[in-house]
This record gives sequence, C-alpha cells and structure tokens, in this order.
Amino acid sequence: MDIKLSTGAVATLMKGGEVDKPVFQILGFKKIAGQGGNDRFRLNISDGLHSHTFAMLATQLNHMIPEGELDNNCIIRAEKLISNAVSEKRVLIILDLTVLAKGNAVGVKLGNPVQYAEQNGNAAGAVNGGKPNGSDQTDTKPAVKPEFTAKPSGAFYGQGKPTSVLKTSPHKNNASFSGMNASDCVTIPIRDITPYGSKSAIKARVTNKSVVRTWSNSRGDGKLFSIDLLDDSGEVRMTGFNTAVDAFYDLIKVNEVYTFSKFSAKPANKQFTSLNHEYEISFVNDTSVIPCMDTDSDSIPTLSFQFMEIAFIESCENNKMIDVVAVCKSRGDVHAFTSKTTNKDLKKREVTLVDRTNTEIVLTLWGKQAEDFEDDTNPVIAVKGVKVSDFGGKSLSMMNSSVMMINPDIPEAHILRGWYDNEGMNVPTKSLVQQRGSGGGANAPWKMVREASTVDPSSAESGYYFRSKVTILAIKRENALYKACPEERCNKKVMDCNNGMWRCEKCNKEHPDFKWRLILHACFGDSSDSIWATCFQEHGELVLDSKSDVLGPLNEEQDAFDGIIKKAVFKSYTAKFRAKMEVYNNENRLKYTVMELNPINYGEYAQKLLAEIKENVA
Repeated sequence: MDIKLSTGAVATLMKGGEVDKPVFQILGFKKIAGQGGNDRFRLNISDGLHSHTFAMLATQLNHMIPEGELDNNCIIRAEKLISNAVSEKRVLIILDLTVLAKGNAVGVKLGNPVQYAEQNGNAAGAVNGGKPNGSDQTDTKPAVKPEFTAKPSGAFYGQGKPTSVLKTSPHKNNASFSGMNASDCVTIPIRDITPYGSKSAIKARVTNKSVVRTWSNSRGDGKLFSIDLLDDSGEVRMTGFNTAVDAFYDLIKVNEVYTFSKFSAKPANKQFTSLNHEYEISFVNDTSVIPCMDTDSDSIPTLSFQFMEIAFIESCENNKMIDVVAVCKSRGDVHAFTSKTTNKDLKKREVTLVDRTNTEIVLTLWGKQAEDFEDDTNPVIAVKGVKVSDFGGKSLSMMNSSVMMINPDIPEAHILRGWYDNEGMNVPTKSLVQQRGSGGGANAPWKMVREASTVDPSSAESGYYFRSKVTILAIKRENALYKACPEERCNKKVMDCNNGMWRCEKCNKEHPDFKWRLILHACFGDSSDSIWATCFQEHGELVLDSKSDVLGPLNEEQDAFDGIIKKAVFKSYTAKFRAKMEVYNNENRLKYTVMELNPINYGEYAQKLLAEIKENVA
C-alpha cells in the first residue's frame, strides 16, 4: 500500500505545533456518553511512531462509525482539527476527515507505535532512550501539574486556572494552544461591552447554556450554541458557531465563572433575548476561555430576574422577552404533532400560570421539557426569557434560551407559595387567553355538553374549543385500528402489496413492515347530552389502557378486543374538545376531536366548582 502515515505528527501536535492535514491510522475507538444525549467517539490514532488515545471525533462525524466508514486499522487524513487540554492529556478534536483506506484493506497495524505521554512537551517511552525523535537534548524542567481534570463522561470540567488556553488560528482550519492569558486583554464589566473592544475580556458567570442547534440552507450547513453571562454590572448573550461548538461546548458549565478574552459584538436582537444589554457577543478565532478559581468567583452574582406580573402582560407587545414567576395552576397533556413548516415531529405541553394579580396565562413547554414536567403539586415556576405571543389573546412560550426553575429559593417564590396555599387557589381569576374566543383553546372555557353542541354553526367554521367533565358511554369497535407507515414522521395508512410489502403513498415507498395506529370513536356524555368524538393515538391508548402495538394483534380476536372496550366504558374524565364544522353529504355537521384527556383530579375539580359558585354568588 502506497499510503504513508505522517510520522511525528502526534508529537508535534501535542507540543502545540501545527501539522497540515496529517495522515493517521485508527487503531480503535470507544463511545463516550455526552451531555444531553450527544454521544462522542474517542479514537486511538497512530502516526506509526506514536499513538494517542485522546482524539475525539466531532459529533457531525459520529455516523461514520455505525455506518462502517471508520473501522479499526483504517487510514484517514485529518482535513480539519483543533486541540484542547484536559488533565494530563491534550485532546485532538477531528472536525473533518477523508478515509484513504478501509481497515479491512489495510489489515494490520502500521509501524510499531508507542503511547505518547506528555512530560514537559516530550514523549515518554519514545525511541532513542526516551528522547523524542532522536533529540540529543533532555528537558530537565520539573513537570507542571495541570489544573484541568477530566470526568469519565468525556466532558471537560474547569478546576482552577489552566496552564494554557485554547486559541484558534485565524489562518488555518485548526486550533492550538498558546501561552496567552487574561492579562493580555483589558478586563471590563459587561455593561461596557461595545463593538470597538475586540481585545477586551470579561469575567462572568454562565447562567444558561442552550442545546447545540443545527441549520441547513443554500449556503451550507452549520451549528451553534449560546450562553448567558452575568456579572455585577449586567448580562449579555454569547454565541459560538461551528468550530467553537466543538472547542468550547463541553468545556463550559452552567453556574461556573470564566474569563472570556477577545470576542466580537453586535447589536442584540431583542426578539430572541430578554437580557437588558444593547449588544450581544460571539466567539471569534482568537477567543480564549479561562475557568476562575473558587475564591475569584465569590464576587460574581448568580442568576437574576426582572419579573413582570401577569396582569401587565396584557399590554405587552408581541414577541417581547420577559421574566415571570407564578404558580402552576394546572397542566395539560403532552401533545405530539408535525410542524407544517419544517415537517419535524414536535411535542408540547401547556401549563396555566397564576399570580397575585388574580390573572392567569398559558405557558407552552416544548420537547423534553414538556415530557419531563409531571408536577401536580402546583409548584411555583420562575421563567427567565420567555416569549410573549398575542395570537387571539396573550400567552407565553419557552424558547431555546429560556431558563425555567421549579420552586426556586427566592423571596418572590416564597411569597407566592403562601398566597396560593392560603387564598389564591380559591379566588376567581381572569384569563388572558380566554380573549381568543373560539381559537387556540389553550385555556378553553368549561361547558356542559349540550351547551357546547348547540353552538351557532357559523362560529365553528375555523373550530372552537371547550372543556367538560364527561363519561364514556360507548366505543365503536369498527375501524378502531389501522396499519400505518413505519416511517418516524409519517402516520399515513399503508396498502398491502400482496408480496410481503406495504406501500405508503405519501412517502412513495414500500416497507416490509407497518405500525399499528389508533383512531378511536367514542361517545362522551354528561347529565345534559352526549357527543361522538375522535380519539387519536395517545388519547385512544389512554381510554383503552393499552398500547396500539399490543391492541393491533388482538383486533382479530373479537372476544379479547371486546373485553378491553367493555372495561373502558363508563369511566369519567376531564376533556378538552375541538368542534369544527364540516360538510358531509352536502350537510353541515359538527365534528368533535379529543385534544386533551385526563383522569379526574377530584380535589382540583372541586376547587373549580367552588370558585364558580363564589363568582356567581358575588
């Protein structure tokens, strides 16, 4: 094989030098669990002379290992790489690579590499009696104990001042270490940040760190993350793009204090941040980040809020970012749907907040935060940087940069806790969402079934929402389940091709399998009347107390399936319905769909009835 490894490249890179597109052999790899489910792969690379077990694969290249593009003994050329320092090791992060030869074609380990060990920049165990690369000189300086430590998860944790700082090169697509530190820049307070202080430094506490987000457009692909920084003069948002994500994301920890040297500044986009600063800053090629000693961190404050009472949100402009502290009066179910604009599967949960102004508003939680919020104890919630919406009324929505704290240890939360427990839970409230009338339904009004079913049809053309306490009176067995496309983002019905395959017309694909989906038609009633409504997947599973993949095979066994339906009938729930006018056989009729379904919380329901009685008596 005519491919040659870049002999000596490992030692050069470990000493802070640069090597243009080095060629390595991969001797092995190990999966490392990362923060927020972002797993990483650690590589054991060799240049034929030395091997190095602390080379990390950038997350965007993770797919190359399970897909078999990278395997043991394969030869790669590192097109882009950066270096970082952790404990007694220097870590190489490979951002882009080209596979020159697959491992099964190479078959053997090239050369006789020994493990590189950093000892004052020299390789222990190297040839020529431990002198690197045949050097006749021996470095007798005592080793400096690094002040970074590495956790087993593979993430980097700052433990005091580092002996050197990551500094990216503006001229090459890699990064190296330099001896530069905070003394090379003038440290200023956050309030004094301007676009004209490119060589400034700030010492600040990280109060929030976003997840890594990606984008793809006509100009290419990319990724970014942002952090919120705080000192005793104010707050500012800092954003890192692409190589800065790989270099700094795992290094920076929430609630830790760092000195940030050299960055760019531009006017802040107030649609995406509630921080009270004229500018926002970004990582640049020469940005460095130095963790501060514990004694240096005492003077830096922790997370601060500028709370707005709910009653005043009514006059807020749309898209304004605000801070709110309130009691969670109730929570809805997790609702899964597909975005019409991005075609991505999303999940959300709506919770109702109330404060001492006796005003309530709906807050929308998204993704994992929506799934994890299961607290039914009416907790106090403090939210920083939540977005105001005025679609048919006022509501709030969490953003990627928002910070939510449950039962925070702050005076405002303690005052709210006492107010709600002693009087707030029994006081009638005004809802800022009820102004939507027939739209949205985040805080739909309570109605008896007859009242809801006799609504003027002209007002239901776009759909309206209502809540009721109802009992299931009957369930239609026919067509309760169907065979759906197995693709993650498609639930369309598939057709049997009679050749062992199932075809989805929407995806224009044939699949060897399918998934079962529920579309349950149930009769809901109260003392006034009854309606037939459709329960899709999750609500149908709740009604039948079983998963669709279990119910599917039972669909052919009439007695077993009928037994499940029999158990589900005559159970009571609190439900939110959507009613929408549709044309069927040239006639208008109301079609009802279950949007939320919850077992009755009798204590909460009794409080609702008491509040209504007091309001009517008053």
